[in-house]
Amino acid sequence: MTRVLMLSFLMACSGSESSEVQRCAQCGMRVDTAPRWMAGYDERHFDAPKCMFRWAESQGADLEEAWVLDYYEGERLDVARAWFVVGSDVVGPMGDDLVPMPDRIKADLFARDHGGRVVTMRDIDATLLHSLDP
Repeated sequence: MTRVLMLSFLMACSGSESSEVQRCAQCGMRVDTAPRWMAGYDERHFDAPKCMFRWAESQGADLEEAWVLDYYEGERLDVARAWFVVGSDVVGPMGDDLVPMPDRIKADLFARDHGGRVVTMRDIDATLLHSLDP
């Protein structure tokens, strides 16, 4: 009986992955390792905005219905209304990334404190995404 209880306890406490672990639709990384960077579109989840935009570029997808998380508050933002800081000293789980902000004022303040420039969804293209590579 003691062995059964011990085995049950070990299985419950083990770090084994369940079938519900979400993986980034672009790179395959676990989405929940850096939740402040999550992004989503339809039923797909991404570990970072950069991955979502790269996926959309490769699929020809329209991201008007997509979402990102506000870097500071963690609240969902419609990607079409979000502002992004690119080229800052803040890196995401996949390196240099697009840092989402809810408005232009917060984006400008973030860029002042961390460097980079402010862009919107319409400014994000293959050239900008390529500039985020090492």
